[in-house]
Amino acid sequence: SELESELVDFRRDTGATGWRGHAQPGLSYEFTRPGFYLRPRAGYDLTAYRLHDPLAGASTPSRSLPILTLDSALVLERVSGGSGARLITLEPRINYAYIPFRDQSALPVFDSGLPDPNFVALFRANRYAGLDRIGDANNLTLGVTARMLQARTGQQYLSATLGQARHFTQPRVTLPGETL
Repeated sequence: SELESELVDFRRDTGATGWRGHAQPGLSYEFTRPGFYLRPRAGYDLTAYRLHDPLAGASTPSRSLPILTLDSALVLERVSGGSGARLITLEPRINYAYIPFRDQSALPVFDSGLPDPNFVALFRANRYAGLDRIGDANNLTLGVTARMLQARTGQQYLSATLGQARHFTQPRVTLPGETL
């Protein structure tokens, strides 16, 4: 079992200000063997606000929703080069995320945004950075990473990742002004 939590007081010159409390209890299990892992996780996101000067609407909006993920990967290795000087890996990964839709348009946006497209963002359950928006998801992400390393020291010479997410339902949660 695990618990992520935070309590933050947001103060700024324009827009709503106030407190955001967030807790995400969860259960996870990690099944790891040489060259393989499987990580199921079930959690519940609880977020509540106490706004000092709401622009419109309630001064204590909140959100709660479940988050389910299943992450798995293989690491396949091969020795290469003269006298086994290099190690080449092929690392396929599959990730499924389910987060049901919740209307979050009444929640303020203090610190949420879209992250840069990169390897970490590709496999995140929440497509937003920050806690003001939790994006609805019913998607499967497939990716593969190839690496070339110095076998003796582990120094990485080259790394390349290719991946794609397949959405089974159209995401509906957005940031203000964002179009999907």
